[in-house]
Amino acid sequence: MERLIERLTWTEVEAALARGWRRCVICTASTEQHGPHLPEATDALIGEALATGLAERLGDALVAPVIRPACSEHHMGFPGSLTITPELLIGLLEAYLASLRRHGFERFVVFSSHGGNYPILARWQRERPHPDTTVLTDVGLFQAGFEAIRRFGRNDSAGPHAEVLETSMMLHLHPEQVHMERAETGFTGELGLEGLLERGMRAVSANGIIGDPVGATAEMGRAVLEAISERLYAMTVGPIG
Repeated sequence: MERLIERLTWTEVEAALARGWRRCVICTASTEQHGPHLPEATDALIGEALATGLAERLGDALVAPVIRPACSEHHMGFPGSLTITPELLIGLLEAYLASLRRHGFERFVVFSSHGGNYPILARWQRERPHPDTTVLTDVGLFQAGFEAIRRFGRNDSAGPHAEVLETSMMLHLHPEQVHMERAETGFTGELGLEGLLERGMRAVSANGIIGDPVGATAEMGRAVLEAISERLYAMTVGPIG
């Protein structure tokens, strides 16, 4: 069955609720640059796929519309990127929960496919906790993707931003939107999320890439999506399963 609420009719959502599907997955993504070879919608498209994978594994869950744009101030050096304030992102999350509860949803899982949202999710969880909501604030969940590509002979660790993980996932999900002829290595040094948020992406990487997308394949993308979806599921079932 289709899991995305925005692709269902109201009667189909009502029927899912009647069957006991009262859990909803919410992904916060972004609208921002992803190097010269990937579209601005990359985080949203990948986030939708990961949220769907998590919902399918949970069994009793639907997926809310992906939230975008979000907190991408560090990408604003590149044309096309959009950003909102942390307060607005938190307000949107509160509005999502309030709306979905009115329809009968009872449990929620919130995560992000965009690294810049994680500090805001942690702040939201700390300042306005919701007992019915699991908020995944560990950006390290993408480490599962790096572990998955080792079987393909890759030992990457930089990123993820427009590098082998995201490029491979997009080749699997939306190959028509990937321009591999433009793919090139970006910044591959050591840089944590805090440093990136402070300095801004363009000061770190002239082409907007952290890591190396060259050599990415759809086969790798399928493996990465499965690995990250499994990690999301493992991180979710502990607190609220």
